[in-house]
Amino acid sequence: MFDIIIQNGKIFDGSGNPWCYGDVGICGDRIASMGKLSPSNARVVIDAKDHAVCPGFIDMHTHSDVMMLANPAHEPKITQGVTTDVIGLDGLSYAPLSPPNLHMMRSYLSALNGNPDISWDWRSVGEFLNRFDGKVAANVAYLIPHNALRLETVGFEDRSPSADELKKMQEAVTVGMKQGAFGFSTGLDYFPCRYSETRELIAICETVAELGGLSVWHIRGRDLGLMDALKEVLAVGEATGVKVHFSHFAANGSRNKGKSTEMLQLIDDARDRGIDVSFDAYSYRAASTTLLITIPRWVHQGGPEAMIERFRDHEAKKKMCDEMLETESGWEDMVLSCAPSPKHREYIGKPLTEGAEACGKNVAEFVCDLLLEENLNAGFVNLVGNEPDIQRIMQHPSHTGCSDGILVGEQPNPRGWGTFPRFIAEYWRNIGLLSLEEMIRRLTAAPAQRLGLSDRGLIKAGLAADLVVFDPDTIQDTATFENPKQHPQGIDYVLVNGKIVVDKGEHTGILNGRALKH
Repeated sequence: MFDIIIQNGKIFDGSGNPWCYGDVGICGDRIASMGKLSPSNARVVIDAKDHAVCPGFIDMHTHSDVMMLANPAHEPKITQGVTTDVIGLDGLSYAPLSPPNLHMMRSYLSALNGNPDISWDWRSVGEFLNRFDGKVAANVAYLIPHNALRLETVGFEDRSPSADELKKMQEAVTVGMKQGAFGFSTGLDYFPCRYSETRELIAICETVAELGGLSVWHIRGRDLGLMDALKEVLAVGEATGVKVHFSHFAANGSRNKGKSTEMLQLIDDARDRGIDVSFDAYSYRAASTTLLITIPRWVHQGGPEAMIERFRDHEAKKKMCDEMLETESGWEDMVLSCAPSPKHREYIGKPLTEGAEACGKNVAEFVCDLLLEENLNAGFVNLVGNEPDIQRIMQHPSHTGCSDGILVGEQPNPRGWGTFPRFIAEYWRNIGLLSLEEMIRRLTAAPAQRLGLSDRGLIKAGLAADLVVFDPDTIQDTATFENPKQHPQGIDYVLVNGKIVVDKGEHTGILNGRALKH
């Protein structure tokens, strides 16, 4: 007797092979059988006629780290068919951290990951993962963030680690991976990660490689420029043998327009030299992040409290504003997405330059005052993507899907609500960029293989029953930049570990997600 049979569907098994008609039988949390199955042998039958049945989508880059704990139903992602979120990205997360550093990161990362009213009471990777296991709607896979390694050794300081501090970082990686983390992530445009040198990254990745983990990279684009930043990471991969995965791979901005060809040639050349490298990319032309990324390097030193004091100091503020106006460009493309207080609500959804003009300030002064008054909780959407580059990157066989979805703010990037349906609706059905079989592989089996998830990503007997049933003709993202918090259409059923979490398009409230372990 099966618990569930999904009947009469077009089965896209995640491998990229052509679809086939058939039924999928589920017992407990596993796929038990495939083929022609009798509905009389099931407690529940899902009729998937004229629908696609595929593995649950795996989001390789998310910012769900604490917002999923605050909202365990996780509707923005579950309704897209996402059954596993990878967390701990951009080197910015919350374990392993001592209580003072955890408190500091709670404030510092509020515009990126949120600052919900939950019990911030974990210290280790294992304790953090226990907060998710069986208590949220989707699975999570964790990467040890670079910020934690630095904060627990060097602190929030702009200096290189000593030999002893480097050894402690390596030990923390070993402990964290033994507790279940899948590898390491860094964000070399963010602080304190940006304070690191290549030597430090090599030492960390030596340990990650020894343990068979994945290294995931937001590159050092602001300091090195696009191509040199990519080369730095590939050099680490070549020196250590670590598996390399680039986050949100893109040729953004006017200075990088058209560089996707050169970027992809770097990937191909690296793979020819034996470097194990891949990347993810999202299906929108807009980036988004915290406004803190625009603030000069020296201002971040010491962490949030020190930053706020510098914003209040007239001379320090003048110095930072002068530097920002000299070095930062493209302010007119940065649209304010997150500023919680009523004072700034009128500027949400508008370019920073427009907000600055309304306040009678230059744009750097506007940003600094905004961050001070919002206690650093301010973010923006940046309209910098180039569609031909997006499509060229998506066609490369090393590509996997991601949302980079930020779930906080009054008007966030719509990719947190629409990325995965958009991959299928826009880039398969409308444009025909990839076959549906290949597009589904990029969202399921490919990321599972990259992470080392041997029991997910495919429809195969014995594997976990993370499944999605959708209508290929009607699946559609509905989230827009003006109205981003809109759930998609055409996804009728989502199963997580054998339980129906979305039933006829409606969330059932079932929390059956797991903290997956390396």
